Amino acid sequence: MKKTSQNKRRKNTSYHPEMHVRDVNSREIFKNERLTSQFLRNYTNIPLLSNVMPEDIEDVSKKYRAFLGVEYESDTIKKVYIRKPDGTIEREVFVLSLIEHKSDIDYDVAMQLLRYMCVIWQEYKVTQNKIKKSSSHNKDFRYPLIIPIVYYEGKRKWTAGLNLRDRIEFADEMEKYIPDFTYQVVSVNQYTNEELSRKHDEMSLVMLINKIQSAEDLAEFRKISEEIVDNIYGNAPEEIKEIYKKILWSLLMKLQVPGDEAQEIMGGIGGQGMGYLFENMDKMDIQAERRNTKREKERADAAEQQRDIAEQQRDAAEQQRDIAEQQRDIAEQRAEQMAKEMELMKKKVEEFEKSKEVH
Repeated sequence: MKKTSQNKRRKNTSYHPEMHVRDVNSREIFKNERLTSQFLRNYTNIPLLSNVMPEDIEDVSKKYRAFLGVEYESDTIKKVYIRKPDGTIEREVFVLSLIEHKSDIDYDVAMQLLRYMCVIWQEYKVTQNKIKKSSSHNKDFRYPLIIPIVYYEGKRKWTAGLNLRDRIEFADEMEKYIPDFTYQVVSVNQYTNEELSRKHDEMSLVMLINKIQSAEDLAEFRKISEEIVDNIYGNAPEEIKEIYKKILWSLLMKLQVPGDEAQEIMGGIGGQGMGYLFENMDKMDIQAERRNTKREKERADAAEQQRDIAEQQRDAAEQQRDIAEQQRDIAEQRAEQMAKEMELMKKKVEEFEKSKEVH
């Protein structure tokens, strides 16, 4: 890999990120309309959104979050203006992106999306009825399109059902009574590093960095052309460069790079660009990351063993309950048989007494 020329290096300045070790959640990324428009155009494969530009996007998350509470603080709602060829607005579309900095699968995401949809549609109805009284009662009234998208950064394959009906009982038997929709999952790991590099937009670099979750991922990142990465970073607007820096700081903390070295790396990036990151990747504590991975595996193995033991104990307890139940059944059967025998003996005694009286 080509090294950045040493004589281009300027004196490093300390980097003091506002967010420190806290993960940069995706709201930090997607509140930038330039990144959002690139994401919608180049990564969702939805024809309706293929020409969306930053000026076509309005963030309305805060408006709806008030109805839903703090649980939804990391999610974003964008109003997207679809334009005619002459530039005039043809229609408005809502794009839901439930994007917390997810590293694992959320099996209830479809229900979370539904809550958003209902709030958006209800607010739209109220607004339209204020503009024109009872307009929602008209035959031609239509609610706006909502496109639900999940941005997923985990390494495991997304296995949650993509339809709301997957979360509803009797979905197959009572299908016609169940509301349904499909949401789209855009995963950073559905793209190879080479595919993301070819896209060559600012969002591709966000996704390339977010793919790094282990020492092996870091090794793959180092195979990317330094010139490509530095070119994307160098041509990005300042507000997007700040987002890159926050993501990179979070990455350095995950890889357990000592604080002073992390600040030096970040200061170098601020001074001369992403090439400085490539020069200093050896400072990243890969062995520590591997030790962490090993410890996590050991913890996972221990937890699995505990689950196996608990399962065996449950099986043994179940067997004991079955044995006890069988013994109770046998005891009840014996008691019932003895009661019948006693009743029979009683009748025989009574018959014998009666026969004695006759004689």
